[in-house]
Amino acid sequence: MITILKKTIQPYRSSLLALALIMLAFLAPFAVVSQYQKVLPIATSVLTSFAALCLLFIVWFSESENKLHPIKSLRSPYYLIIITLFVSASLAIVAGTFNLTYMLSSEYVNYYQNSLPRRVFNGAIYISIMTLFILLLKRMTKTELNYIGRAYLGGIGVLVLFGIWQFLHLSIGYPMPDVQTRSAVHSVQSEVLINFRLTSLTEEPSFLVPFLIDGLIIGLLLYKNKFSYLWQWMLPVLFVLIFSFSISGYVNVLLVALFALWLIVTSRTINWNRLILPILASFIPIGLFIWWKWSLVLELFMPIIGRFDVLFDVTNHSRLYMLVYPFIWLFDFSWVNTLFGFGPGSYEFLAQTKFLAYGSKLSATSNNVFVDLLFEHGLLGGGAFLIAFILFFLHLYKRRKEHIYYQYAVILWFHLGITSLYRSDFVSPRFWVIVMITVLCAEIGKRYVQMNRVNNNRESLEPRKVGEK
Repeated sequence: MITILKKTIQPYRSSLLALALIMLAFLAPFAVVSQYQKVLPIATSVLTSFAALCLLFIVWFSESENKLHPIKSLRSPYYLIIITLFVSASLAIVAGTFNLTYMLSSEYVNYYQNSLPRRVFNGAIYISIMTLFILLLKRMTKTELNYIGRAYLGGIGVLVLFGIWQFLHLSIGYPMPDVQTRSAVHSVQSEVLINFRLTSLTEEPSFLVPFLIDGLIIGLLLYKNKFSYLWQWMLPVLFVLIFSFSISGYVNVLLVALFALWLIVTSRTINWNRLILPILASFIPIGLFIWWKWSLVLELFMPIIGRFDVLFDVTNHSRLYMLVYPFIWLFDFSWVNTLFGFGPGSYEFLAQTKFLAYGSKLSATSNNVFVDLLFEHGLLGGGAFLIAFILFFLHLYKRRKEHIYYQYAVILWFHLGITSLYRSDFVSPRFWVIVMITVLCAEIGKRYVQMNRVNNNRESLEPRKVGEK
């Protein structure tokens, strides 16, 4: 019966795999859109991710030949993050259960009964998706990379189009649907040239900009014609990014650009003189314009400059407050909590019991993957995740000179690390889509390197004619 079922599915394996990757990637950017999440009684992104998981399982199940060895593949560096999350989350659940007998708190009981099961279920979905993805990795090629990459760009493209539409609406009154977002400039006392910021379909600019930067990197990877990439994709994305007036987005772009420049220089893939001269030449007209219209530039970027006064003030900057104080709250109760955490999703427990300096409640997440995991999985689990993240970065960085796909992989991983500091969640489609693309780039780069070695060995073994060097 099982054999018949496998044979029935086998002709459709490639189509089912493509459908799973396309669905997961295209819908990933909409996971931060509240209207999209509320379409169904259960969060829409959870249902679509579960559907993608089922399709991937069917593809894996239909493999007729015994080519996949799960235990052997666990040795792969691609499994570092998965194993770390699984082990630390399991220990955190045990620690959370211990807390029920130690912490006499109705808020903690409420978290344990509601938020913890949801977090565990969501985390299990994405860890399972990534596990199956790696098990199927050997049969994936650049075709699958194009599927997932272009689908992801398609979803980001919708956000870009809505961002441009929003700019026209807020600047000249062009009609558009009533999308309730935080598009108004805040925390600025001085005059501003533009009194709005672009959020597209998302609720915050910082929700939007990680996707835009994802799109810039992946678009550069997938566009064969770089001139088409420039005017069809890069310029519209940068337009929305600039007018998002997101400090974190600007810093993110700067750090990724500097890191990419460092890779280019150290990898020696292009002539340094050909690179540095155009960059320096482009700064001359920009610098002259800023000097000539300084007051105009100051008003234009006042939504950014005007927020510097409170940017590093823990008591007045809510996001910074939620990043710093979990390091203190982690030691509030027993050593079990300190080492193993308060349980998956336990930042929601903080949201019920802790308050910001000016009296408002905390959010359900710090929006920082490493801080969330520190509180949820403790010093051991959070520290292990950070170490695994860095080790995989070093694994990619050491191979950056071997092939350009390794360079794209390490840039994406570096970018994921930055976004994980200010607006990210490891239990989200976007986090795992970036991990998938990074892993697939590294795998394709490894194959090219192995192919070149085989070809070189063949050439060295070929008999040479007398007198031939």
